[in-house]
Amino acid sequence: MVAEVEAACREWGFFQVINHGVPSELLDNIMAAAKGFFALPMEEKRQVKRDKVNLLGYDDTEHTKNVRDWKEVFDFIFQDPAGFAEPGTDEYLAFRNQWPEYPPGFK
Repeated sequence: MVAEVEAACREWGFFQVINHGVPSELLDNIMAAAKGFFALPMEEKRQVKRDKVNLLGYDDTEHTKNVRDWKEVFDFIFQDPAGFAEPGTDEYLAFRNQWPEYPPGFK
């Protein structure tokens, strides 16, 4: 299985996991909440915009090979807070999710 995922990433750049056991109702609810968030006006989404201090949240300015991507993203972590030590230093960087007010079920 791991080799198949690795090959899909290398050869295609993406993959789809099937037969994972996550109930379809839960997946439908997640998709509805995500669509609700991304349909909000830009000023609402930017209230939870990520930045250099908080690397989690909304963004619409990612670049690939110095070209701006035509996409919006919302980054979050499963375990909140999470963090790591900055390589070569004693500094610990902690990350926390930031959630929008709308839609209410997005979190």
